[in-house]
Amino acid sequence: MSTFDSLNIKNTTMQPITQQQISRFVAGKTIAIVGASRNEKSFSADVAKHLKKLNYKLWFVNPNYETDELENSKVQFVKTLPKDVKHLLVLTPATETESVVKQAIENGMDNIWIQQTSETSAAIELAQTNKVNIIHHQCIFMFTQPTGIHKFHYNIKRIFGSLPK
Repeated sequence: MSTFDSLNIKNTTMQPITQQQISRFVAGKTIAIVGASRNEKSFSADVAKHLKKLNYKLWFVNPNYETDELENSKVQFVKTLPKDVKHLLVLTPATETESVVKQAIENGMDNIWIQQTSETSAAIELAQTNKVNIIHHQCIFMFTQPTGIHKFHYNIKRIFGSLPK
């Protein structure tokens, strides 16, 4: 049984993710993170810390930001991101992902990484239909100079040949 089968995602429309797609995404040095949390112990905060260490310029998108928080690269909506931001990392609950992908496409974004557990078949199909470089079912940590447990997972996938080709 494939990953797609176990997640009730149709194999017929899914294309395998390639290393070239991942390289294209991580080459963009400005990334907006949708689903950014205020909680400094959250997964999104860990991702942000990791990417900042690698000198990525980050924007944070969260509709719950208050007006006084909307500074220092924080916005409430994808549509309010600067037009030159073309890379989007989606860390939202899966129920919100398709809407976020739609907003990103409408905003001219052409590189979207949907973090594993945030993906839905509808969001992936929407991105593919619109010729977006879409990464899904992968962890951003494993492809951005992984350390600790992420490096371990990367090496396990490498050893067993399950990394994108």
